Amino acid sequence: MEGLFQHPVRYNPTFFQEAVFFLPTIIDRLLIREVLVTLTALLLVLLMLLMANALVQLLGEVAGGEISLRLMGVYFGTKLVKLVGFLVPPAFFFSILWVLGRMYRNSEMVALQAAGVGLGRLYRPFVLLALPLALGVGAITLHYYPAAKAHAARVAEQERASLEIGGLRPGGFTEFDEGRYMVFVGSADAKGETLSDLFVRYRLEGRSGVLTAGRAGIEQGPDGRFLVLENGWRYAGVPGTEGFSIGHYARYGIRLPEPKVTAGGTDTDTLPLAALLALDTHKTRTELQWRLAAPLSVFALMLVSVPLARSLPRQGVYGRLVLAVVFYAVYMNLLRLAQTWMKKGVTPEWLGLWWVPALAVATAALLVWLDSLPTATRLRRLRERLR
Repeated sequence: MEGLFQHPVRYNPTFFQEAVFFLPTIIDRLLIREVLVTLTALLLVLLMLLMANALVQLLGEVAGGEISLRLMGVYFGTKLVKLVGFLVPPAFFFSILWVLGRMYRNSEMVALQAAGVGLGRLYRPFVLLALPLALGVGAITLHYYPAAKAHAARVAEQERASLEIGGLRPGGFTEFDEGRYMVFVGSADAKGETLSDLFVRYRLEGRSGVLTAGRAGIEQGPDGRFLVLENGWRYAGVPGTEGFSIGHYARYGIRLPEPKVTAGGTDTDTLPLAALLALDTHKTRTELQWRLAAPLSVFALMLVSVPLARSLPRQGVYGRLVLAVVFYAVYMNLLRLAQTWMKKGVTPEWLGLWWVPALAVATAALLVWLDSLPTATRLRRLRERLR
């Protein structure tokens, strides 16, 4: 018995750190840091480009009187939430490709493989990073984005009958109809039904003029919505010229642009997760699977990115990058197609949208198998026999 205690067991901290999956090592921290930096930069660039385009479009609609500034802010925020949720999976996919591709070109992966870092060990830092990313994306697609769309729909419905839908703001100028009209509204009543102290500059068929009115209102006609000025004066032409005229009118109507106040979605798009689970219909099940597709895509694309990034030290990166872009385009189109098929009942409900991420996982397994040493040896021998 004494001999058993003469050589006590020595605990190796590195061994226990490797044994516990969720304790990242130095290599894990290196890869996680590099991927996070690339992911952040890629997300910022994509968001700035896409949100700048969305902002220009929304400002054009505000200038045309189609939506109000308040509604523009709501739509802009909803678009931002949507893009953050749906851009993370592809950004994570291409970030891993870029980091690993650079390490392969710089022969850093050769050094890691010589140190015993195999393909399975290489997946660990990306799995550790994919877990919080998938949870964040799931929170956005399952809760925050539908809540933002529901809020946008409520604001749009409130403004449908409000004064600002025509782009008319008390105390400010509003231009619409491609610059043909510039309207100033002095004030409005509490309900927004009666406007006071109006000044309108118009340009029609090469002639310009000014309209003034003490009061006005918005009326719905068979041809659309009209700003109707009452008991005002009309000044046409340029003062001091022969064509200048002054006239009094009892009512003068100006057609307002049609408002764009739809939130852009179906009724199931705005349902909260609890209501989506409680209804349990074909439409809600389709919507639920579509919302879950984004967090599942984080893992599915991550599994494909690791073997897809593999290249020789002197091999160019563009071939694999083009292949990755093609793969992602096919993956997203298949997701949309699977959603359409499920809505129309082409595919059974048990199949749903799950087969698209499963196909990506199978593609990753195929790439890993093709890149394995036994498979490469067999393929090389087969090529030699065929020669």
